[in-house]
Amino acid sequence: MPKDENKPMLPGEQIASIEEFEGGKNTYLASDGTVRSAAVGTKVYDLKRRIVKIDQKNSPLLPKVGDIVVGNVDMLFSSMVSVKILYLNDKKFPSGYSAIGSARVGARDRDRRGDRRAVFRTGDIVRGRIISLLNSQVHITLAEKEFGVLYTLCFICGGDTVRTNENSIKCIECGAFEDRKLTHDYGKETFRLIYKAGR
Repeated sequence: MPKDENKPMLPGEQIASIEEFEGGKNTYLASDGTVRSAAVGTKVYDLKRRIVKIDQKNSPLLPKVGDIVVGNVDMLFSSMVSVKILYLNDKKFPSGYSAIGSARVGARDRDRRGDRRAVFRTGDIVRGRIISLLNSQVHITLAEKEFGVLYTLCFICGGDTVRTNENSIKCIECGAFEDRKLTHDYGKETFRLIYKAGR
C-alpha cells in the first residue's frame, strides 16, 4: 500500500496500480494501468476488497460576493472557464457548485501572431474571487495577481510542474513548457496548505 495515504490527492494523481487495487468512488483507470484520482480528497483503502477511493468532505457553506474560491477547471469555452468549487475561504465546499470566470485575462494571453495561448486547461486548480451571483450563477474573477492557476499537473504526461517565470510552468517529468495565468504563490505546497486548513 502506498505511503502518505492521508495526503491530499489532486485530480489526475496516481493512487495505485490496477494490480494492487481496483478503483472506487472518485477514481478512474488510466490507459497506463494506474488508478488515478478524479477529485480532490484523501485516499481510503478497503484492504479486504482491494478497492481504493477518494473521500471528499463536504461542509454547508453558501457563497457571497467577495469570497475567495479554489476549485478545478472542469470545462473550457472560447472565452470562459467553468470551475468546480472545492474550497470557499479556505474551507471545504459542497460538491455540485460551479463558478464561471473569464478565460481572457489581458494582452498576455495572446502570442506574437495574435493567437490566444492556453492560460487555463481542464484540471487546473485555480483561485478566484466571487464578483457576482447574477441569476444564481457564481461569477469569479481570475485576473488579479493572486488569482489564476494555483497548481496543475502536466497536460502532456500528468507529471508534477514547477513555475519557470511569471506565466509559464515546466514539467519536471517530461520537460514540457506551458503558458498559464499563474497566481503569485503558484505551487503544490501552496495548494496542500489550503487543503490542510480546510480539512
